[in-house]
Amino acid sequence: MARINKTWLFVPAKEKYAERIPQIEADAVILDLEDSLAPPQKEEGLLLAAGILGKYGKSRELYVRLNSGERFDREINALWNYDFAGFMIPKFEETAVLEEYEKQLRGKEVIALIESVKGIMELSKIAAHPLISGLAFGGEDFRKELGFEAGEEAAVYARSRLVLQAFYHGKFSLDTVSMEIRDMDVFLEDYRRSKRLGFSGKLLIHPAQAAAVKDYYRRKDPEYLRGIVAAFEESRDGILQLDGKWYERPHIEKIKKYLQEMEIGG
Repeated sequence: MARINKTWLFVPAKEKYAERIPQIEADAVILDLEDSLAPPQKEEGLLLAAGILGKYGKSRELYVRLNSGERFDREINALWNYDFAGFMIPKFEETAVLEEYEKQLRGKEVIALIESVKGIMELSKIAAHPLISGLAFGGEDFRKELGFEAGEEAAVYARSRLVLQAFYHGKFSLDTVSMEIRDMDVFLEDYRRSKRLGFSGKLLIHPAQAAAVKDYYRRKDPEYLRGIVAAFEESRDGILQLDGKWYERPHIEKIKKYLQEMEIGG
């Protein structure tokens, strides 16, 4: 499963970003061939992505978000032989594509981007498939399908279902993007909301968001949390009061798991 402090940043497959790949401060870079490219740009974007994968695929954790429809076959067959982390498959609704392209996907991580009602209803099959590494939620397309007035409330069940299916099958889960790129306090509240829902992480669209997430985890002092665990274990009671908060065994186990994941991520 994904490290809890990992950052997943979409980067358009455009010339102006190509040379910045080594400097981008994100754990995982998702080269985007889909939404960030207009139709006339997609072929040039594919050639550029191939060059980036060939140059940086071994030194950076790189993923590629493919297009759906008729371009999918061209893109996956043009890129699969390069050495890089994996593919994100958009508008994912059924696992037949995994069997059809098993040769190209084998040895790569596969992130299923769930963006439709059908995708949500098929989650148990999708999450259980051995080629799937993680699930991601595409909130904008999902709400668009439900109608003009569908807001955040319309996606609560879908997001929770995705989190639970991912967790049950041992896969990571990534929440939909936040469009806030100026006010990082607002963005971080959205990020914390994703974490409270149980998501492993969140898809990002701007380096400022990645920097904000990194800083957010730097401020969660591991030494203080270790002190809580130590005080609880030294206490003879099954409950600890510290700094105005009560801690019971489930809280301590949750802190231990968090510290463990932080060590893996570090």
